[in-house]
Amino acid sequence: MEEIIRQIKAQQEINFINIEEQINKAELSAVFDGVNNSRYIFHNLHSMDRFFLNPIGYVYKGEELFGIPENLSVISTKRAGYEPDTSIVISREQLLDYLGYVKAKINSYFDSLKAEELTQKPEGCEYTRLELILAQFRHMMWHTGLSSGITFEATGEWNEFTGLSGLRRMIEGNPKV
Repeated sequence: MEEIIRQIKAQQEINFINIEEQINKAELSAVFDGVNNSRYIFHNLHSMDRFFLNPIGYVYKGEELFGIPENLSVISTKRAGYEPDTSIVISREQLLDYLGYVKAKINSYFDSLKAEELTQKPEGCEYTRLELILAQFRHMMWHTGLSSGITFEATGEWNEFTGLSGLRRMIEGNPKV
């Protein structure tokens, strides 16, 4: 694997560690701005699933595989498909299963990605592969922080956070905090 791809993949692994921590600690039924925390988490996972590689031609498989209707990823009243029912809570197991699916999909992508492809646009997409990856890094950490704040407000406890020290632990063979 080329060095730049290896570095991006390692940073994404740290993101996955933080998202898994978030899912494991989240107060899923806590509501913020009319949406429960499980839906904010699902929105984050769905965005990685859809936009990390190439949103053009994306096909959602989460309802078939995990029983999660795609419209539950819509968290804004201004978007079509928004479901205002806060009693619909996506289970921790469903979220963890979907995270595993997304993680495998993204890791497979990194395993075949070449450095020169980072500055190229996937077919039909207006953004380069690097722009898509960086946009998802920004989006996933914003939502991880939001969900962590919702959980803190509900429980008084913060999620543990893994940063660059996670690289050292991964090299040592212990990616968990």
